[in-house]
Amino acid sequence: WSGHMGSYAVEDIYEQICCAATTLVFVNTRAQAEILFQALWKINEQNLPIALHHGSLAAEQRRKVEAVMSKGGLRAVVATSSLDLGIDWAAVDLVIQVGAPKGSSRLLQRIGRANHRLDQPSRAILIPANRFEVLECQAAIDAVNEMTLDGELPSEGTLDVLAQHILGTACAGLFHPDQLYEEILTAAPYADLSREDFDAVLRFVTDGGYALRTYDRFRRLRPTPDGLLTVVNQRVARSYRMNVGTIVEAITLKVRMRRGRFLGEIEEYFVQGLTPGDTFLFAGQLLKFEGVRETIVEVSPGKGDDPEIPAYMGGRLPFTTHLSDRVRAMLEDDRNWPTLPAPVEDWLRMQQWRSVMPKKDRLLVEVFPRGGKFYLVAYCFAGRNAHQTLGMLLTRRMERAGLDPLGFVASDYVIAIWGLKEPTTEDVAAIFDQDMLGDDLEEWMAESTLLKRTFRNVAVIAGLIERKLPGHEKTGRQVTFNADLIYDVLRSHEPDHVLLRATRADAARGLTDIRRLAELLVQVHGKIDVRHLDKVSPLAVPILLEIGKEQVYGGALDTLLEEAEANLVNEATGGQMQANLPI
Repeated sequence: WSGHMGSYAVEDIYEQICCAATTLVFVNTRAQAEILFQALWKINEQNLPIALHHGSLAAEQRRKVEAVMSKGGLRAVVATSSLDLGIDWAAVDLVIQVGAPKGSSRLLQRIGRANHRLDQPSRAILIPANRFEVLECQAAIDAVNEMTLDGELPSEGTLDVLAQHILGTACAGLFHPDQLYEEILTAAPYADLSREDFDAVLRFVTDGGYALRTYDRFRRLRPTPDGLLTVVNQRVARSYRMNVGTIVEAITLKVRMRRGRFLGEIEEYFVQGLTPGDTFLFAGQLLKFEGVRETIVEVSPGKGDDPEIPAYMGGRLPFTTHLSDRVRAMLEDDRNWPTLPAPVEDWLRMQQWRSVMPKKDRLLVEVFPRGGKFYLVAYCFAGRNAHQTLGMLLTRRMERAGLDPLGFVASDYVIAIWGLKEPTTEDVAAIFDQDMLGDDLEEWMAESTLLKRTFRNVAVIAGLIERKLPGHEKTGRQVTFNADLIYDVLRSHEPDHVLLRATRADAARGLTDIRRLAELLVQVHGKIDVRHLDKVSPLAVPILLEIGKEQVYGGALDTLLEEAEANLVNEATGGQMQANLPI
């Protein structure tokens, strides 16, 4: 009914590995890779050589896995997208995708790793982790068969990248602003760049702009008598060469065995939640956290059955609009439901009986009481990032409307909000109004840490913050501290600074996915179907099972989840589906 790890299928995955010569097991996140690798290792009775590969492991370990794999020395590799591209291993004869692929193009790319020859078809098995993912997997298979791949419109060029290009041009030699502007317009992402924006970026590169121009460290360009621009000195050029690039890695700490080898890197915010003695899975091992020394996480071999799993901010794969539209179409048209697994078809039929199905061009919102609270469940299918932003904005608006919201939870498909008062049909229409992307959005983004996090990346790309200096490299904490200080200065003294504008635009494209949220609100304006139910609906069960899951640890987790699932299913179906459910 819920979950995203696919752990229920570990024995089936192992059986397929045993039957194949070489298998690539793809997952969507690094945490999922660690969990699945451990689960496979526990049941590896034949002692098959199975390896782990993801981007946070030490480069030496990744290269070792790749070298052994290329020689045919492994039966399986559990991997993230770190093995999506650039691999040409003809020995791979099976790909297993655990979890929904989130896009038909991504699925096609991964399937193509199997039987990488012109004269043989590729073979793959898809393993959905929950019932909604069954629909998504089927939608992806249909899309691949019909050769309708995902495609997003090209993004406009960003101002921080433009700043880096202008500085790079100056490092290469003298240039005239007018000629450089005309040249930049010939690049498609910047074809609509206004002269006003170009001049604003140029001013920033020259002296930092109004709020920063009094500081000599931000003076990087100087004019010549004939109207050309060049760098003020060679130190600027050296710094540019050391810091050029548009990929800003998350703040990470190296993981090292005490008095031993490095295992890889994990993100700093995960380490901040650990205390000495805690255990966690990493690099395919159970490790005990000993402490942090400077930028090194010291660990030792761990014991126990309740480890933490490192989480990564960059681990979310976006649920594409193309697959979202296909899933919604499948829900609306029940003619193909008999081709789905029987429990999934029963689930959808029961939803028809208890409530209604979401329609492709409308928004279904269900409201029902449970446990002394009222739940609002919206079937948006806009992806987790857009839903997280929507949840923040909706709860703000519900608070203003006196509906006393208590919290929300979001998946790629659904968002659920619970509170103390029942929203009316009129309340639902009001809180979903498009004007939430105005002042509500601005206030929330200003209050959250999201903009500060995004500003750090923008400042690094634009050259305002230098990561590498001659003789040493700044730590992640130093970069963040400097970026936060500058962010506060700019917000106070120059709120329309070009880097703050770039930050807001970057945040809108990234974790908040405001563009997709805006498209959803426009699409469903005046097209909201509100259903007031006396109890939870079958389609709402998966999202309600996600509530609080992160806060439950220990051996009682499975028991609690099974009890919650049994109670929810019984409530949602009136006991009609019990005989068909493996609870």
